[in-house]
Amino acid sequence: MNWLQRVITFPLYSNLFIGLCAVALVLTNQLTAGQHLWLGYVSAFVFSSTVFAYSALKFRTGTHAATATTHNNWAEQNPITAKVILLISGLATALLFFKLTLRAQQVTLALGLVTALYGFVSLPFTGGMKLRDYGLLKTAFVGLVWSVTTVVIPLAGRGIGTELLAFLLLRRFLFVMALTMVFEIKDIKADKAYGLKTLPMRLGIGRTKLLAQAVLLLLMLINIAQYLFSEVSLGNIIAVNISILLSIACIQPLTEETGDVWYYLVLDGMMFIQFVFVFITKILFA
Repeated sequence: MNWLQRVITFPLYSNLFIGLCAVALVLTNQLTAGQHLWLGYVSAFVFSSTVFAYSALKFRTGTHAATATTHNNWAEQNPITAKVILLISGLATALLFFKLTLRAQQVTLALGLVTALYGFVSLPFTGGMKLRDYGLLKTAFVGLVWSVTTVVIPLAGRGIGTELLAFLLLRRFLFVMALTMVFEIKDIKADKAYGLKTLPMRLGIGRTKLLAQAVLLLLMLINIAQYLFSEVSLGNIIAVNISILLSIACIQPLTEETGDVWYYLVLDGMMFIQFVFVFITKILFA
């Protein structure tokens, strides 16, 4: 692997990039809610907890064929770096937790329980299966976790109206769920070996992409409806819908052989791109 590949893959496989994407979604919410941008301890908590959760999944044990992903291979090839990132992000998450409001702490604990059940804790009477092993539930759980992490925890106790909060949750849930659907295309070989029944295995790759794109189109309609019946700015709706259209376009070329960079940089990067578009239109429509 040459130096350029290392520069590109390090933030992807170390999960630092996905942590930045989570923060970008938090900042997008701030702009949507009419707040000023600020990078405080809540954003730091979202970053560290995201990096920690994704890093910890590399070290889970089990017979799942997916443990041989490029993320896990990177951790095996760079064990010290991977463990240092896990340790630092874990300590930062624990320390920053006590900076959260009481409501945010309660939500975080509940989310932590769901995450543990999802990826680490075997369910009783299932022969060691975890929630993540039930392929059709995987998409919904990832969408739920990301929605709570990037919407509820940062905005808890911030005086955000119930209607706007519900809209932001729905927007985030559908957006992340659509991306998660197509991410399962990347894991289709491993999931077949393990016997999971994911969407690409049930519907096929083509129909899975169409379903994800349909969810994103639905989200665009919801955004338009929100503008008509709420106080979200026209610039915000335009920016988010443009980013959704770009996401739809990036989904189209996906195949079973598509490389990791397209998934982890381009598709995950749609979260960051959405913030950039919202930020630009915030300036233009100010």
